[in-house]
Amino acid sequence: MSEGRTLRVEGTVLPGLDRLSEHLRFLGERQGVLAGNLANLDTPGFRARDLEFTERLDRIVGEDGVRSTMSFETELITHDDEVPDADGNTVSLETQIAHMNENTLQFRSLAELLSRRIGLLRYAANDGRG
Repeated sequence: MSEGRTLRVEGTVLPGLDRLSEHLRFLGERQGVLAGNLANLDTPGFRARDLEFTERLDRIVGEDGVRSTMSFETELITHDDEVPDADGNTVSLETQIAHMNENTLQFRSLAELLSRRIGLLRYAANDGRG
């Protein structure tokens, strides 16, 4: 199973913040997919799912110069954590918990980084007066 979604960001004033916020959005969506796997731990025939994230930067050369376009793509994939049980379910509790812990750690780290970047922008906007 594979579904995709693409977001293109062009000519943004703060591309670093856009990138961080897109990564946070992805991690939030991924947490929901992983939680869905856990909710279906005992569902016969259910196959584990995950969300993949791809970021691409394209440079377009035109008459008005070089322009950058950033695109973010997410893809819902179906994969097997383990050999299917007798009922055909492929979700492994241990694997899903590990994925969720990794995802949570990444989310917290990026949220902290985004918060610090916004704090620096506020500091600069106030001419260095906290």
